[in-house]
Amino acid sequence: MAKILLVDDDIELTSLLTDILEMEGFDIVEANNGIEGLEKIDSSIDLILLDVMMPKMNGTQMLRKLRESFATPSIDANGKR
Repeated sequence: MAKILLVDDDIELTSLLTDILEMEGFDIVEANNGIEGLEKIDSSIDLILLDVMMPKMNGTQMLRKLRESFATPSIDANGKR
């Protein structure tokens, strides 16, 4: 089962996406900002779905920091990789 890190500050949207992705067989790890996302990333994550506009640390900042240690594939809210 693929494990996805879902990072978005919209809690209702995150909950909805988690429900849908879990029904499709994915294991979901949720984070509500970039800092929390960095705390939850590890080598078991297969894909990161990342919102760009978030408080505390936006998606672009998180991805830059993440790339220092991980090459996990990611898709941002604009569909970019």
